[in-house]
Amino acid sequence: MSPDGLPLLPHVASEFYLWLWWSIDQRDAVFDLGGKVGTITLWVEERLAFRHPNETKITAVMTGDRPDETLEARAALAGGKVVQDLRLHMRRDDREFTFTLKGAALDLAQAKLPQAVAGGAEALYDRMFLYEEVALVVGALLQEFARERLSDRWDAVVVPAIRDWSLASRLEAAG
Repeated sequence: MSPDGLPLLPHVASEFYLWLWWSIDQRDAVFDLGGKVGTITLWVEERLAFRHPNETKITAVMTGDRPDETLEARAALAGGKVVQDLRLHMRRDDREFTFTLKGAALDLAQAKLPQAVAGGAEALYDRMFLYEEVALVVGALLQEFARERLSDRWDAVVVPAIRDWSLASRLEAAG
């Protein structure tokens, strides 16, 4: 930890959140994560929070239906703020999940899981399985981000594409 309480690499979570937001837009919300995960549909839902890059306190929060598509969210990016947390909705096979990724530690919070099939004590095991399913998907998304972040494409292709995407969104909003 640094003296101000931030993890030593706090930018990694913010980069992941921005990459995820951008990837959702670029892929029309469909991710083929292969392996055990397969194909999922993912979108930002109900909440998107920002902070200044060198602080831990949230300075702007967008809420409501699809906050990632609001002018305010784009203005926060344009103003130099970074994504602190985002609420996501995921569809995998016939199940739907809603959860929040929070802060520099990539905390998984406020998970809304599908209804457990079993009753009684077995319901607890069903809920644990469903929570592990969310963790599996988040892990696969992090692996995909890490592969891209560590590749030669990151600085040459991905960062300029994200900048262009952010700028295009701002220009569309202004014009």
